[in-house]
Amino acid sequence: MTACNTDNQNESHNNFTEKESVPDSVVQFLITSAATDFHTHQPPKPIDFRNVEIGYLLSADSAKQYVLCGEYLAAEKAEKKEWETFATVKTSGYEQYLGGNKQVSYCQDAIKVLTDGKALSEKLKSKYESLQ
Repeated sequence: MTACNTDNQNESHNNFTEKESVPDSVVQFLITSAATDFHTHQPPKPIDFRNVEIGYLLSADSAKQYVLCGEYLAAEKAEKKEWETFATVKTSGYEQYLGGNKQVSYCQDAIKVLTDGKALSEKLKSKYESLQ
């Protein structure tokens, strides 16, 4: 995802790591949590997802807090193709944030793990559709 604030654009492109991976159980938890939250709290009603990435934030004690970031296209805004941002953060459960047309700060600050964004987008869409 590219930050909307041009001062952060270059920074966001350098915020990736190839050296780490995210446990599959965490990926599945965040995908399921995001899909469930979108299903439960409508509107908005997403019809598509894109640029889904996963990363983490480091707490003061160096513990990782995982975050799933991406964009969704709400049915209500499909005609204008207005994609909006979201972040799903793994806490003791999860928290989901919608950022409208601006990137959610969790996503700006996260250290992203190189993953196949298209595959994560498809997994999220599939999970969401299975709840319909």
